[in-house]
Amino acid sequence: MTYGLTASARFPVNAMPASASWTSRAHDVLLIGFLLLTFVGTHPFAGVDVAAREDGNLLDRIAVLSLFGLAAYVLWSNLGAALDVFIRNGPFWLVVAMCLASIFWSTHPDLTLRRAMLLVFLTTIAMAIAAGAKDARRMHTMMFVTLAAIMMVNLASVVVAPSLAISPIGVQGMYTQKNVAGSVAMITLIVGITWIFGAESVRSKILGAAVLALIAFFLVITRSRTSINLTVLGIAVCLFCAMCERYRSPFILLSVALGSILVVALMGWLAAYDFDFSAAMASIVSDTSFSGRDELWAFTLNDAEKRPWLGYGYGAYWDVGLADDPLVRAEPGSWLASVAIGVINQAHHGYLELWLHIGLPAMIFAALIIAWGALSGGAKAVFGASDRGVRALVGGMAAILGLHLLHNLTEATLFMRGTPFFNFATLAVFLISRSRFLEAR
Repeated sequence: MTYGLTASARFPVNAMPASASWTSRAHDVLLIGFLLLTFVGTHPFAGVDVAAREDGNLLDRIAVLSLFGLAAYVLWSNLGAALDVFIRNGPFWLVVAMCLASIFWSTHPDLTLRRAMLLVFLTTIAMAIAAGAKDARRMHTMMFVTLAAIMMVNLASVVVAPSLAISPIGVQGMYTQKNVAGSVAMITLIVGITWIFGAESVRSKILGAAVLALIAFFLVITRSRTSINLTVLGIAVCLFCAMCERYRSPFILLSVALGSILVVALMGWLAAYDFDFSAAMASIVSDTSFSGRDELWAFTLNDAEKRPWLGYGYGAYWDVGLADDPLVRAEPGSWLASVAIGVINQAHHGYLELWLHIGLPAMIFAALIIAWGALSGGAKAVFGASDRGVRALVGGMAAILGLHLLHNLTEATLFMRGTPFFNFATLAVFLISRSRFLEAR
């Protein structure tokens, strides 16, 4: 079985229709362009001021519209697959439609229209990539190579341009803050380790492991605790799934037994604190305020409860102008009131953030879609596909979605247009839905 080879390496070039060759190339360009837009952007090593976030960036629009035009060509060339992806992901598109429909009750309909359309464009691009996918192993390799190259640039920036790449609280590389850098490194590590699982040669595994060691070093120096902890968890889950795949029932039964013991131990630990979860967490977490996020959560929750059903409109809560910024209503004397307007532009809690945008029911529905993608992808990786390359790709995408749900407990990326984690999570959802087709190529 061949992995990581182009179509021309497996079949004579002359045997391929010219249209198929052009479509394959367009798909490759679309995938790499999407990854570069997602993880590099149009202004690396440069922050974006408040006014620019409100008005948008012309270069961003050109890049997105260019990729959208290319996506339209790929979708048309793979019309049957495109319809399949769309139908299989109807609930996902329903949430996107809800974001667009929120223009009718938005507090800032002009911003909602522009930002919801960006979500539509990016989602369409991700769908086109999934629809045009033909070879799981080749796609996995392109992802890993592109992301690894981006991370090498980030790592080099620490030496070449330390004034730009290093902040007082950790290494941020080409990004605006260390948490974004940490999440990109985390995604790359998960993509990389699952790529190694799909590799057949020892040489490929050693090379992949060497690259991952450098990326892991970058993750550590970002000092992004959330990403570091989630990466450790994600790798552990990937290793667990690999063991389940190899040893099947005996390992799964052993895991159930050990898991039962762990649950009993956990209940005993909580009982020692009279089931006071806050007190129990305080015994192991030094900062129970999560770097002051508790005040921000309380503030935004109070606003969310004022509009529980439909929210304020997609993209209509933050970055809406200095006069309308929600933190102008912060209680005098709190640290929120002392922060310059525009510095904080998210609730640092993805579920609360999406509630603010499109309401509580839609937020729950959206979270369930991602959770289903993670669970179904994990099941397909362990028990479904017979192709090793498909299992590796789908398993990696499932792990990313699981981490995405956890990551949103302290950061806000769930259905947030343009954020690196959600852009990639969107692609992961669509690819998992196409796993059967990738296996049957």
